[in-house]
Amino acid sequence: MRIRTARRRTAVLALLVAVFSLAVAGLAAQSPEAMPTATEILDRARGAWQGDSFHAVVSVEVTLAGQTKVHVLEVWTLGSDYALLRVLEPKDDAGSGYLQVGDKLWYYSPLVGGSIELPSMAIGDTLFGSGPSIEDLALGTLSEDYDVTAEAIDGGYLLTLVPHPDAPVVYGKLELTVTSDYAIERIVTYDQRGGVLRTATFSEVVEVDGQKLPTRIVVEDASGNRTIQRITNAEYNLNLDPSFFTLERLEGAE
Repeated sequence: MRIRTARRRTAVLALLVAVFSLAVAGLAAQSPEAMPTATEILDRARGAWQGDSFHAVVSVEVTLAGQTKVHVLEVWTLGSDYALLRVLEPKDDAGSGYLQVGDKLWYYSPLVGGSIELPSMAIGDTLFGSGPSIEDLALGTLSEDYDVTAEAIDGGYLLTLVPHPDAPVVYGKLELTVTSDYAIERIVTYDQRGGVLRTATFSEVVEVDGQKLPTRIVVEDASGNRTIQRITNAEYNLNLDPSFFTLERLEGAE
């Protein structure tokens, strides 16, 4: 009798274990998706920000040492390797511009009468003494020159990007705040010693060709200088190819 009772208890226990295991499996199947990897988050943020190709007019209001000046540029990009920036205003600088092809960079001014090749590191330098760099204006801040880690925060993710030793950048790291749907909210740029160089805040998001684009970017640097970028007439996914990005077009010959 005792043996039969023990066997029954063992059978009941095995059944309970099986039922419990199935219940746990069911809960796991209903649980939220696992957090994407850092690389996946960065790729999605890059795709949402940059697109395959991009064209817009960007006004840059720079306040430097208490003086404010406005620059207006027309920008074309193709991925992170190609960018053409042409200055529209002020009148004295109109017609000048920059061409990026991979890690190569050229500057052109009608006053000089020809293009000048610049060091590749100049891609990350600020253009107007403060505020955005060529890389920023070309929506290339999220290039592939970094090792990236991520952590979940309220409403999204915090990414830390550390440049590769051979990357053509002059800063120590970037910290990106990204929403759960991969829109960039904030980028903090640090120097090699860990000090904050500048902070960019993204707002006034609009939908362009199915992509969410922040059209107002406020950049403040460690010296208290402030830049406000406004993006207008934006277009994504144009019919561009690498042959568009030439010195002849930079110099206005095409």
